[in-house]
Amino acid sequence: MGVSKAVKAVVRWYVDRQQTDELPFYCDAARIGAFAVEPDELAAGTEAAVFRLFVTLSMYQALRDVVIMRQQHSLPRESTRVVADIATVKRSISRHVCPKLRSVQTFEEGCDVAKEGGIVDCSSHPGLTCHVKDATLVFKRMGDMGKLPTSAWLRLWIDGGVRARMVEVCEEEPSPTKRAALLVERFAAVHRVGRKLATMFVSALSTPSLAPGLTPWSPDIDGNELVVVDTNVARAVDALRAADAPRTYEARARWVREQAALIDLSVFRPDLPAYSPRLVQEALYAFCSKSNRVAREDPCMQRAGPCALCTSALCPFIGGWTKSPRANECADLKIGASFSASSFADPPPTRRAP
Repeated sequence: MGVSKAVKAVVRWYVDRQQTDELPFYCDAARIGAFAVEPDELAAGTEAAVFRLFVTLSMYQALRDVVIMRQQHSLPRESTRVVADIATVKRSISRHVCPKLRSVQTFEEGCDVAKEGGIVDCSSHPGLTCHVKDATLVFKRMGDMGKLPTSAWLRLWIDGGVRARMVEVCEEEPSPTKRAALLVERFAAVHRVGRKLATMFVSALSTPSLAPGLTPWSPDIDGNELVVVDTNVARAVDALRAADAPRTYEARARWVREQAALIDLSVFRPDLPAYSPRLVQEALYAFCSKSNRVAREDPCMQRAGPCALCTSALCPFIGGWTKSPRANECADLKIGASFSASSFADPPPTRRAP
């Protein structure tokens, strides 16, 4: 299999436009309010910063990115603490009387917090306030999503924190790329998270080309080989592969890796790694995301047809790939966001100080 000319052109387009001094959206309070992670804390990889990042990214599911972003920006700091502050979550779990909070097994199997209309309650302690109920109200989603922060604490942060989990993975597996995959498995097990969001999270902490200086798990953990398959990426892959290719998450991710293996990214920019499926995937996402390109006032949004350099099979402005009936067959995917700093329409990107 040769490299797709379309993929190579998209990567060149992305690298030419990538601004390495942009602050990732998850560190930008102008975009997501109190959910923003302090860059210095993230660079240091503190438990509090990593927990906040995990919860913040885990919210990007089932609704459009911009909807979640606006919700995060609108929430007061006190509400943010309920779900994303590690000290608050720990204290709330340790002080509550509910026996279902004693272990991850009893919690995930026994907690039945639910939302009916505007009422959030459970059968074990009806009427009694708890952080799971409070989290459900903060998220404004299905009732059991309020279990996510508690599940994360009980699965991964208790007994030594995420650093202890990383030590375990590093002792178990010598390969930094395989360590990243193992961490994805562990974070995907958190209630209401799954593979795509876990991949997005782990790669945010371990792929330097996406957020230079803000990936504290690198180089012990190497996220370059991870691939986040969201709806935009799935449609792009399906448009470029054979018509009878399988439409599973892994098949699409494998195709991106195969393409990335045929592209030397350092040719486009010397500071980039030669091989990074994660960066190739991000390029596909950014190119195919119409809202992202409109936000940057892309010249193509004003064109009546393809430009001279257009990758017409993927261009969202001429609708090349949206005409395929397979473009909407993404039922096996969770709809959500890539974590690109360029994913959102407003406000404009914040830059790091030189």
